[in-house]
Amino acid sequence: MTLTSWTRTRLTQALSIKYPLISAPAAGHTNARLVADVSNYGGLGSLGAAMMPTDTMRATIRDIQGMTTSPFAVNLFCRTQEVPTDDELQGAYNADSQLNIIRKQLSLSTPSKYSLRSPPLIDQVQVILEENVKVVSFTFGHLPDNLTQQLKQQGVYLMGTATTVQEALFLAGSSNVTRKVDCIIAQGIGAGGHRGSFLPTTLSPDTTTTSDDTSNQQLPTMELSKAVKHALKDRDDIAIVSAGGISSGEEAAFYLGTKDSAGQGVSVDGVVMGTLFMLSTDSSTPKAHREALMNDKQPTRVTKALTGRYARGIPNALMDKLGELDQDKIPSYDIQSSRTKDIVTHATQNGISDYMLMLSGDRHLAAAKYTENGTLSTTELMEKLVKDINSTQA
Repeated sequence: MTLTSWTRTRLTQALSIKYPLISAPAAGHTNARLVADVSNYGGLGSLGAAMMPTDTMRATIRDIQGMTTSPFAVNLFCRTQEVPTDDELQGAYNADSQLNIIRKQLSLSTPSKYSLRSPPLIDQVQVILEENVKVVSFTFGHLPDNLTQQLKQQGVYLMGTATTVQEALFLAGSSNVTRKVDCIIAQGIGAGGHRGSFLPTTLSPDTTTTSDDTSNQQLPTMELSKAVKHALKDRDDIAIVSAGGISSGEEAAFYLGTKDSAGQGVSVDGVVMGTLFMLSTDSSTPKAHREALMNDKQPTRVTKALTGRYARGIPNALMDKLGELDQDKIPSYDIQSSRTKDIVTHATQNGISDYMLMLSGDRHLAAAKYTENGTLSTTELMEKLVKDINSTQA
């Protein structure tokens, strides 16, 4: 297959991959087969390892390495706050009474002890170093400087998530010395799953703006991508990729530099697609979640009640009931996610969609249509994306 101009970007050159197409980490929906198939086709597969115990994480990385020799990314949550003490983790919080009502409805007992949803970041990074992973992506902030240096010394390519121009500038640093990433993922407000925000913003995630100053505002993917690209126009050392609502080859082409009839485009270095790959036949997406992605016509919503971090998903009873609480009193990710873990796990194992984490981008129905109602394998989906992007340049 002849490689066309859209394939030659800072991302593909840095990683020696064929296509600037990235499957989002989508924790809980990715597995070794999906990740390896994306990378084997020439894209960049991503493993959502943020909630994986280190032994599971190590085993999955080795499984991927057994299926592909191409680069793949491992994604982590950078919890910028101090990890709570055990007393803080076991304390009483605003959501407890509502969660206990839900547990009673599901015939669940209240846990005698809460445990962290995500393992210590330093332990996960150690696994990455020991297993010689080549690419690390992260969200919720940035890696601590000492871990960043360890990864850089081993030649790991770092990709950080930004939801505003200010966050992108922070990750880029003022120079190569202060640079925290090699690539910025510009995450638009339509992206599914957790928001990567780590600096204050002036807008709620579901609000658009007409203000001239958008540096600390969360924007739709196209606007954010253009703004970040403009802000970093003199930084050849930083790649920029777009994430959020990209649901077809034609849309991916629009971001990758091909022009529409009006001559518009943004020419970023890559695109991240999550819901598309969650609908792959190779994904670990539970049946009830998959059916909602294909059929639920409700507008997605953003809430921090589910895990203590803002996340976008399809509304259900869990989102509605926790949404009734005072959102300002929802504790941090480590605490709140530990409290909802038993409910979400039980619901997921038993296909109870009302109490699952139904995370999704805001264009899941478009993704369902493009994946032919979730009937395409990962390889077939990659093949369709490449074919459709190429056809826009014909």
